[in-house]
Amino acid sequence: MLTKGTKDDRSRILQYCMSEPSINTFIIGDIEIHGFETDFQDVWIQTQEGRITGIVLRYYDNFIIYSHKLDMAYAEVVDLLKSAHANIISGKSSVMEPLAVLLGNAFTKKELFFCELQGPSKLSFSMTEVKIATRSEAREISFAYGEIPEFAGLYSSDPELRFQQIANRIESGEGTHMIIREDGRIISHGNTTAETTVSAMIGGIFTLPEFRNAGLASKIISALCTRLLDQKKSVCLFYDNEDAGRIYQRLNFKVIENWTILGRI
Repeated sequence: MLTKGTKDDRSRILQYCMSEPSINTFIIGDIEIHGFETDFQDVWIQTQEGRITGIVLRYYDNFIIYSHKLDMAYAEVVDLLKSAHANIISGKSSVMEPLAVLLGNAFTKKELFFCELQGPSKLSFSMTEVKIATRSEAREISFAYGEIPEFAGLYSSDPELRFQQIANRIESGEGTHMIIREDGRIISHGNTTAETTVSAMIGGIFTLPEFRNAGLASKIISALCTRLLDQKKSVCLFYDNEDAGRIYQRLNFKVIENWTILGRI
């Protein structure tokens, strides 16, 4: 049975998701930050005989699905997703595979590797190079995103919208952005994309094409990871290409799960 969660359910939902805190960084973070009483976020609990078998979180038109023991009743989750006109659905692949079959060919499917940092021993950077970005640098970061071919389709094509999102996250403290400059120009960047009290996701990693293969991305990632480890948080990230994977593996990230994203056609 699927029921809409309320603030009274907060404790047991978070306790259920804490069984895999890194995998559930987005769900935990969205609940900790936004709660249950906004118009852009909903949380559903699926139960069988009084025990939780799954969680569904809606953030605008983006849905995240989680089931710890893979004992979710998928048919009613599919009914919910269809009635809500979900555009993006994601979760760990073992949860998403049955959903993808039931949803049929209405969605494209993308597979990512989900990694977790195994320790700080291979991190290396200098804060004389890597700086924490301020709100005043949000617009420059937003334009730099537009110079990265690999980000086409992943971020808004409107630099003004990108600026507002970045500026708001920096100003609210919801995310940390780090940059490296050369001759006054931002040439490398990374940020936290989701943070909870126990874990954090990093993303938005880029180096301008003409400055690549100089270890700049590794320095950005190392700086972000060190800051998060100092806060006693585990660190995780996604990747889907071998070049990025080699960087993360050198920094002591290990693949712990596969992640599936379904996008409406």
